Amino acid sequence: MTNIINIFKNKSKYTNSIFHKVRKILQDNGYEVSNYYNKNAFLNLVIGGDGAFLNAVHLSNFSSIPFIGINTGHLGFYQEIEVNMLEEFVKDLKNGNYKIEELTVLESEVNRKTLNAINEVVVKSKKNQIIRVKVFIDGNFIESYSGDGLIISTPHGSTAYNLSANGAILHQSLNGFQLTPIAPVYSNLNKSLKCPVVLPNDASIEISVSRRDNYHTVFIFDGREFFTKDFKIKISVSPKKINKLILNKNHYWANIKNKLMWLLKGYCIKYISYYIFSYRRSNFSPCALAIFNYYW
Repeated sequence: MTNIINIFKNKSKYTNSIFHKVRKILQDNGYEVSNYYNKNAFLNLVIGGDGAFLNAVHLSNFSSIPFIGINTGHLGFYQEIEVNMLEEFVKDLKNGNYKIEELTVLESEVNRKTLNAINEVVVKSKKNQIIRVKVFIDGNFIESYSGDGLIISTPHGSTAYNLSANGAILHQSLNGFQLTPIAPVYSNLNKSLKCPVVLPNDASIEISVSRRDNYHTVFIFDGREFFTKDFKIKISVSPKKINKLILNKNHYWANIKNKLMWLLKGYCIKYISYYIFSYRRSNFSPCALAIFNYYW
């Protein structure tokens, strides 16, 4: 094994300051730092937030070299190392106190091209219009969907856009992926699925966009838009895997608790406070006031 570590980073000033600090610590401990992707490295280190992590995966062409991230962003769900843990991280790295976890990659076939995503594939309008598509699973026609779009997410991508669209949280160790509708239109004419569908790893999803919506539909791979004249897409789990270096076996649940649960509490505050202030003059229930005070 080499001692080379590839470093990817975003462009913020704060990230740049952490980069210089990390580089010095690594070099002092005998590691060679590469500022570009070196295929002979043994580790890809990403400094930034989740966007920087996804960008590093794409820039490295979904490298098999393990990834780990230092969080200088807002949420940092992929980024396990906090800036106050740098010395501890290097110590664990030298002593081999870590494990490697495999993350699912989605593979899509569009217009004879193969495109990969680690978080999600999104089919939606680029003009804020509804789209009408036909959905097939394993070659079986499932529904004619109408709505804002569809999200196909990996387990580790389930806490991103998928969660915002009321998709389920899937543990990242699960062998499967998820199809989630975005604001489906549900009426006598349109009976779209109203809930996410969890599929096994060997399943495939094919989506065919209606001709009337071809011109304004876009396919999005981890936030990267892809336009094509072929409005069919087939999505399945790729044989590729992303290797992620894990220092703390409880990191996933710590993320759920510390980085997501406060968001749920924020939603409670938002909606409860709205109703309290809207109906204060109507002698709103003391019970609701008590709930508001608890969350506040």
